[in-house]
Amino acid sequence: MKIQSGFVALVLTLGLAAPAFAAPKANLTSTNNTIAGPGTAPFAIGGSERIFSHPTGSDVCVTVVNTGKVSVGVSITGVSSASIDVPAGGSKAVCSDDTTAIDLTCTQETACAAQWRVDDN
Repeated sequence: MKIQSGFVALVLTLGLAAPAFAAPKANLTSTNNTIAGPGTAPFAIGGSERIFSHPTGSDVCVTVVNTGKVSVGVSITGVSSASIDVPAGGSKAVCSDDTTAIDLTCTQETACAAQWRVDDN
């Protein structure tokens, strides 16, 4: 009985400790410079979502917090185009001049999820 109660105590301790190791979910908030978002983007394997478009281009910075389990691609189209990957549980920000579009993409073998915000630069 002593061994069984010790085992139960160990299982309960580990079960209660597990959430402490989980990555916290960030919540992006808007700022005085925010021009799009903040928003969330859950999307399917091979899917993409356009989170910003501007007909003539705008100088912007995009912040992406990956809340999923696989990397999320960020593609910026404009005069200074760029592509970055945001690893699972990570966050990145990138700025670009004369941006006409920003797309989030999921090229992994499972669905993706991210939070994003676009700010005037």
